[in-house]
Amino acid sequence: MSGTTNTAAKEAPATGARHGIQAYLVGGGIASLAAAAYLIRDGHVPGHNIHILEQSQLGGSLDASGSAAQGYSMRGSRMFGPAYVLTYDLLAGIPSLDDPTKSVTEDTFEFWLSDPWFDRARLVENGNVVDVSSWGFVNKDRVDLIELMLRPEEVLGARRIDECFEPHFFETNFWRMWSSMFGFETWHSAVELRRYLLRFLRLFPDLETMQIIQSTRYCGYDSIIRPLLRWLEGCGVQFDTGVQVTDLHFVPANGSKAVRRIACVRDGRSNDIDVGESDLVIATLGSMTADSSLGSMSAAPALKNERAGGAWALWERLAAKDPAFGRPSVFCGQVDQTKWVTFTVTDADETFVKLMARFSASPPGCGGLVTLKGSSWGLTFHLYHPPAYADQPEGVFVWWGYGLFPDRAGDFVSKKMSECNGREILVEVFSHLGFQGDMAALLATSICIPCLLPYTTSQFMPRARGDRPEVVPAGTVNLAFIGQYCEIPDDVVYTVEYSVHSARLAVASLFGFAHDIPETYKGLAHPNALVEAMKMILR
Repeated sequence: MSGTTNTAAKEAPATGARHGIQAYLVGGGIASLAAAAYLIRDGHVPGHNIHILEQSQLGGSLDASGSAAQGYSMRGSRMFGPAYVLTYDLLAGIPSLDDPTKSVTEDTFEFWLSDPWFDRARLVENGNVVDVSSWGFVNKDRVDLIELMLRPEEVLGARRIDECFEPHFFETNFWRMWSSMFGFETWHSAVELRRYLLRFLRLFPDLETMQIIQSTRYCGYDSIIRPLLRWLEGCGVQFDTGVQVTDLHFVPANGSKAVRRIACVRDGRSNDIDVGESDLVIATLGSMTADSSLGSMSAAPALKNERAGGAWALWERLAAKDPAFGRPSVFCGQVDQTKWVTFTVTDADETFVKLMARFSASPPGCGGLVTLKGSSWGLTFHLYHPPAYADQPEGVFVWWGYGLFPDRAGDFVSKKMSECNGREILVEVFSHLGFQGDMAALLATSICIPCLLPYTTSQFMPRARGDRPEVVPAGTVNLAFIGQYCEIPDDVVYTVEYSVHSARLAVASLFGFAHDIPETYKGLAHPNALVEAMKMILR
């Protein structure tokens, strides 16, 4: 795993010595929770010596909240698949929410096998399902796509996706399906698109049906975060919420530097933490859900991008101290190109579910993603298999969606999506589906909560070497960075797997373990997958 360790990584201390280690984890998202689990599982650090410092809510981008009466809400949703080797390995040791005799991994596979996805309405246009058996390529599209996969990252550099293709490529069914599934825009990083193409090469034969995709039994918070929190609490891990980490202070250490103080604010007052010589600091950089805001059926969410606190402000302060800590402005400095609107819909009856089941020929939870091809907002949505929340009452249904282009005017609602309330977003979705005749009934029983996120696709922005720091930055001895904005060669951001991968690398590197981490899947090294993908591209 080149680029993730340095010569300052210390040798793993004896098990007895590890009882004296205090580990401070900045941020309470999946990366920090995974790091805490690895410290216990692999590092044999006592749980009560692990401190998770979180400014707001635990779970990070895998949060979820609400009720059937007031409407459920989740800022994001996650898909899984066979590429998530580290995530499934980690969760294999975590008891599931409902059955402590069954792991989260076992529960996820059991659920997937009982209710797999099979998309029959992947793209919809003018109220009709689009035939996606043809991806719509001309020869130039095929050549450009294959060339991108074969071109080294060093050659691509900081190029944008639209610098690698002709305009026709972005009108193809392939691009509509691929970009809506993963969240790519034409101005995003060509390097990141290349990584995705190779990492998910096995997806090509199932791109239209999405049957290779796996989903958890409930939303990510109930299926992953709650069981992980329960396990960590049982191990004695200390959760310190309401704490904003504002800076890390360093001192020289054996020709390098070590964190010796964590600057914190609690209840408006300084509450710094001294870091001992054997202690570790593992910090999450950046956040794709920072400064998010919720709307309602009658109010649009407000745009906030002041970066007054949290992960972005911390990263900016650290980057000002050392170029090895990366360049956060590359990712958070262009909100117009990184913001999204997501929306969560709670239906009090099954009217919409029945309409969609008939329209898509799929029961709720099995139809995969539905992308409205003609939508100027770039709308995509997914119906959850009920219940999406562990406490969701029978007869209540939840679905979730997003818009890739929130600053464009709608096709039926003449406003930017970012300026629309929940009712207006529903009108736009129902109109694209051709459900105008049922509009009044659908609106009467639906609660749509929109969410405006300034930095959702910030990790996709074009980047150069050094913009993302290494997991263990050069010249440090007790510090590691985790999350979506550190550099892990070949792996793809915007995935739970990336966060888990960063956590495992951080713990292994800080303790000087041999890197027995499975190698990241690279499609070019798997001839069978490559041949099947080429068949799909060339047909």
